[in-house]
Amino acid sequence: MSFPDNANGELLALMQGEGIDLSQPHMLDFYVLFGSEKQGQLAADAAKAEFGEAGLFLNLSEETGQWELRLQQEMVPDYDAINQVEAKLSKLSKPFKGKLDGWGMLEPEDELDDELED
Repeated sequence: MSFPDNANGELLALMQGEGIDLSQPHMLDFYVLFGSEKQGQLAADAAKAEFGEAGLFLNLSEETGQWELRLQQEMVPDYDAINQVEAKLSKLSKPFKGKLDGWGMLEPEDELDDELED
């Protein structure tokens, strides 16, 4: 499968190259940065109304010193679906001066290593 030549396409190609089945749902994390906790909380409230069952987490990022809103959504990592989530997040975060900071997927822990430790 080929993907567009941009950041989202590159990440999907990398995931595919790592052997991740892109036809199955995975837990994806989308990030938005804010200058203040209040701005982040207002955006989180708006995201809760828009995304319903998605997980929402607001933390102060040690890397950037900014408030980071993480939206955690189980979905098939489809290029168009990811762009739609980013577009919605961008639109609802704009009034609160939020800046999209990408998306990703945490790698599942290696079950074999867990079994060996038991």
